[in-house]
Amino acid sequence: MTEVPEHLLRRSQERRAALGLGGGDAPAGDAPAAATPATTGGAEPAGSAAPAVAAAAPSAPAPVVEAEPETPSEVYIKLEAVKRNRVPMWVMPVLIALPFYGFLYAGAFGERGHEEAPTGVELGRQVFASAGCSGCHGAAGEGSVGPKLAGEEVELTFPEAADQVAFVKSGSSSIKGQPYGSPDRPGGQRIAASGGMPSFGGTLSDEEIEAVVLYEREELK
Repeated sequence: MTEVPEHLLRRSQERRAALGLGGGDAPAGDAPAAATPATTGGAEPAGSAAPAVAAAAPSAPAPVVEAEPETPSEVYIKLEAVKRNRVPMWVMPVLIALPFYGFLYAGAFGERGHEEAPTGVELGRQVFASAGCSGCHGAAGEGSVGPKLAGEEVELTFPEAADQVAFVKSGSSSIKGQPYGSPDRPGGQRIAASGGMPSFGGTLSDEEIEAVVLYEREELK
């Protein structure tokens, strides 16, 4: 066992006496017991500095805690959901009726196919029935109050279509009792006995008169 130097032992005793812990001069043999207070509060021996320094170890760095990102509160999310998904009740009937109104709109204002107006023989057929020609000459030109037109009779009276057009425009009231038409007609010219053929030059257009003449010459056979 290592012997404590006397000067250290003396210094320890003096320190204990100054602190009122008692203890005067002690024999050399009591040195180990006197050394005990030095570890509890007295002056530390020079040799004890190294262990104290060695015990002071550097502390480990504190762990870095990342802050969690802020999230909107539950109440805010619910309010946003209500505002975005809410649809007024009156909108539903409107949405249901939109296709129907779109169909009506397309039918009323959309493009329509224009029917072509009749021309030629078809127009002449309509004029023959609507202008009263059929009432005097018969529906098929067989003759009635007016002379017969069917069976090429109209072509025998007016070999040229232009002469027939002029007669339809002027009528027979101005030539009552006078002959008209081709003198080469079998049986001679026709006579405007009653002068009842009206003038259609003021009631029908040139196109309509030409069309009805064409119809009589080509269809009433």
